[in-house]
Amino acid sequence: MDVMTTEITFLRDTAHGGAAAQPSTIAAQLAAFVGAARSSVHIAIYDFRLGDALAKPVVTALTDAAANGVDVRIAYDASKPSTGFAALGADPAPPGTAQWLNSRFGGSGVALRPVTTPSGKLMHDKYVVVDNRRVWTGSTNFTDDAWTRQENNILRFTSSALAAAYEQDFDQLWESGDIRRTGLDDRGTTTIGTETVGWSFAPGEGPAMDADLVGLVSGVRNRLVVASMVITSHALLAALAKAVSTGVHVSGMYDAGQMGPIAHEWASSKSSAQTLADWQTVAAKLVGKRSTPYSPTGVHDFMHLKVLVSDDTVATGSYNFSANAEGNAENQLRLTSGRIADSYAAFVATLVEAYSAG
Repeated sequence: MDVMTTEITFLRDTAHGGAAAQPSTIAAQLAAFVGAARSSVHIAIYDFRLGDALAKPVVTALTDAAANGVDVRIAYDASKPSTGFAALGADPAPPGTAQWLNSRFGGSGVALRPVTTPSGKLMHDKYVVVDNRRVWTGSTNFTDDAWTRQENNILRFTSSALAAAYEQDFDQLWESGDIRRTGLDDRGTTTIGTETVGWSFAPGEGPAMDADLVGLVSGVRNRLVVASMVITSHALLAALAKAVSTGVHVSGMYDAGQMGPIAHEWASSKSSAQTLADWQTVAAKLVGKRSTPYSPTGVHDFMHLKVLVSDDTVATGSYNFSANAEGNAENQLRLTSGRIADSYAAFVATLVEAYSAG
């Protein structure tokens, strides 16, 4: 039987309290994670573009593994838009992953697979599965800015049951090269150590992901902590606003640079009046990070978490809290553990304090 474990790493913007060594630490951790593989390394990634210093240990670990007979495969998004990221439930990111991957791994034993879809949706995952028993996942892309200038989380699990779910999703993406018809019925629960861990994959289970978030909010007893780059799901906003109105303690973070233009659009549309009112109710309880407006060549310093803490359950993963994200290839975990929920709540409280101070 597996010795099942859960490890969590929180990332902070190094200009706002994050350790200077954080990016090199993440590079070393990822290199060690894939470097320990004996049979397979399967990566599904939205954005993979690292500068030379951070790339070196990761690229070396992957190419060495492939040279030693490990099945190393990278499925990557090939459908990034140039604008309108929030409308797609996507992380703002420039194109360039395909070029970067081919420049680093072309001609090596590392296999590459672009994943597209005519629908305009995205392959938005950020996960690694090693040897069908270990999983690396969370909100964190493989870029310098993600490891240096953004708030993010990384979760690492040793669990054959969880790895099998991620392998199923990866196989669907790899075989089709298209996100459609992936994630269907890929939903379940396992126990890892003392924690109950549930999982879902979109687009197949996308509507269920949004419903799960709404259910966690509606069923809350004591605390709600939200840390999400955007919150545009109308059902989730309505549930959060109701929680506020009934006296539930709600706190957390959002990205003001991303939500500002969205709220402005809602304000200009009569049909969005209730959504705007719900957002204003919720936003009054949260703190916004004033990130740099997006440009392809600028710094990408978004508050990039996708976290909801409801009592002792944490929902997190690649899934932005947007109804439009239902149609993307995404993954979401729900961890029931007082210890883990407390650690997430404490981390978000640290961010709230840092950004409340200006």
